[in-house]
Amino acid sequence: MMKSWRSLHLDNISFTSADNFTHNFPDHFHEEYTIGVSVKGIQKFDVQGKSLVVEPYSIFLIKPQLMHAHYPIADLGWSFKSLYLSTDLMKYLLKDTAMKKMNDHPILIKDRDLYQQYIHIHTNKLMTDDALLADFIRQLSNTAIQMENNTANVLPEKIIAIKQHLYEHFNQKLALKNIAKIYQIDKYQMIRQFKQYLGVNPNTYLTIIRIQKATKMLNNGYPIVEAALEAGFYDQSHFHHSFLYYTGVTPGNFNKRY
Repeated sequence: MMKSWRSLHLDNISFTSADNFTHNFPDHFHEEYTIGVSVKGIQKFDVQGKSLVVEPYSIFLIKPQLMHAHYPIADLGWSFKSLYLSTDLMKYLLKDTAMKKMNDHPILIKDRDLYQQYIHIHTNKLMTDDALLADFIRQLSNTAIQMENNTANVLPEKIIAIKQHLYEHFNQKLALKNIAKIYQIDKYQMIRQFKQYLGVNPNTYLTIIRIQKATKMLNNGYPIVEAALEAGFYDQSHFHHSFLYYTGVTPGNFNKRY
């Protein structure tokens, strides 16, 4: 079972907690920084062609828009806690550190002291201690700097432009032929390169964007049908199945979590 909360200060940080969760999350991304810990069980993350095994007491950090999939090993279930920080808040928290922004690659740290600090922050999620959160992020960034391995994946300019195009036109029908023409690239070459650098094809990437947009609208009180339409889903059945596929809950149950 998965539960979620939002803190009404510090840029509306979102918190999630799940116990014995067995859902397999397909390739997806978040628009915020994801910082989580494994409490029980083992989870496997597939990120940028690499696999990370997340064991109990591990801390994982994934930057916004980084494509990843994850699933519990051996269907035994996984208990975890996560929090989601906006890019503006993360930039603010990192301003006095040597790391002005988090690295492009995922970070996996096994540190009992940091783990206990994280649990304390998550336990007191509705009364977030600003100073404690800032100190945790600084310590996390310092540890990450020590683990820096310079594996950043630089995207070609056309792929960056096409990705931005999908964001700007997320609620419109996708015509790959027209996009390829706009950016002067062969349609099939565009699809191959997009998947090579971002992990999924443009159609899947657009669906993930739409799920992210719909999630935000549901958080802001939109009715389910209106959120689906505004996000670009014109078939409610398709929206229902896509939402369940990417989030592990139905749109109706997602509304009840807050």
